[in-house]
Amino acid sequence: MARFAITSFLLNIGVEVEEVVKLFTRMPDANERITRYQVEHIAGLRGSKTRYTPPKCETLKTHGLCVEGGRFCGRVKHPLTYYRRALRRFGKVGEREKPEFSEEPVQEVL
Repeated sequence: MARFAITSFLLNIGVEVEEVVKLFTRMPDANERITRYQVEHIAGLRGSKTRYTPPKCETLKTHGLCVEGGRFCGRVKHPLTYYRRALRRFGKVGEREKPEFSEEPVQEVL
């Protein structure tokens, strides 16, 4: 559930499929072929062609995936809503500019 939530969130905020695959293939249990298929499926490029959105906050809390027990959420019910509000509040990412990822090794937290 955690990897699905992160993958669908990243894809919905504009991170390219290749960048998400690159992120996950740095994990110790990575299998690039399987990872690529799963990321492309979540992006709507394979299988049912459905582009998935991240689970709502209530679902994330149920699975113990909400950051700091939801203290950042306030009245927000969906991570994408929180993200969009944070962009408005703290400054927008420029048009076509994508979030960057560190090249530091990824720790298994999921």
